Amino acid sequence: MDHPMKQAAPNDFIRLLAQPTTAGAIHARLPGSALLGDADRAVRGIGSLASTAPGLLTFCDGAGASERLAATRAAVVIVPREATPFPANGQTLVAVADVRSAFIDIVTSLVPDSARPPDPAPGVDAGAKVDRSAVVAPSACIGRGVCIGARTRVGPGAVVYDDSEIGSDCVIGPAASIGWVGLAYHDGADGRRLFFPHLGGVRIGDRVDVGAQACVCRGMLSHTLVGDDAKIGSLVYVSHGVVIGERAWLSAGTLIAGHARIAAGALLGIGSVVADNVNLAEGVLVGGGSVVTKHAPPGEKLYGVPARPVPSMRRFGPTPRD
Repeated sequence: MDHPMKQAAPNDFIRLLAQPTTAGAIHARLPGSALLGDADRAVRGIGSLASTAPGLLTFCDGAGASERLAATRAAVVIVPREATPFPANGQTLVAVADVRSAFIDIVTSLVPDSARPPDPAPGVDAGAKVDRSAVVAPSACIGRGVCIGARTRVGPGAVVYDDSEIGSDCVIGPAASIGWVGLAYHDGADGRRLFFPHLGGVRIGDRVDVGAQACVCRGMLSHTLVGDDAKIGSLVYVSHGVVIGERAWLSAGTLIAGHARIAAGALLGIGSVVADNVNLAEGVLVGGGSVVTKHAPPGEKLYGVPARPVPSMRRFGPTPRD
């Protein structure tokens, strides 16, 4: 089996459409929208503004929108009507009043299963690829399109949803959830509370442990990634689009919010929390019960609520105390 992590570069992500469409067709599906650029520009898939995949549909709003639009390689971008920039070469813009509502509506219509994946039945789906040396408990639920590598063990009651890939020599603990969705909603201008589509999957490397009742969510516009030799304790929550580096250690009860990045060799103490979009560099230590709200440089030691740098910290995790 190919190594999952080698197939999962975040900037290459695209959720391919069953049937390609065009910028003009998207414009027609969004009443009141304005089209700037070539209406025949092809759309073959959906992803983030940072993706380098060709034929991509995405959205752009918020701070720095003009700069991000100039840098993206996306073919068709849904943008805010009140500040519509001129489209770059090779790009078509669809201007709307509520960017995220429009994007969610379009994705939901183009990819009907994008909200939540179907629940797999107990056992291994006929469409899954499970190495013959892997051991899957009879009560585990392995979905269609799942890949599980050699000598990996999946415990009783664990659920592995479609588009999840697990490498070799891993342990997935009892009642763990791999590939469910995170909590992501948009309150539209029309009063609707819309669930943001989760188009990505989960990619877990080799020799990874995932504890009992842990949850590793699928990504929204990228895959959730877990590197080789990472250790994830019981009752840990890893939200959508998170990247966990090689040999990272997440103690029991750790909570990692969406799109955070935990670099190689970082250690997070029991019950610690990392806020969304926060990056922890290599070798960072986070004391138990801390709440990390800011990026941390390599080797920094953090403790408290909110977490702040401390001069020293007793090492925990892989090396037991006396």
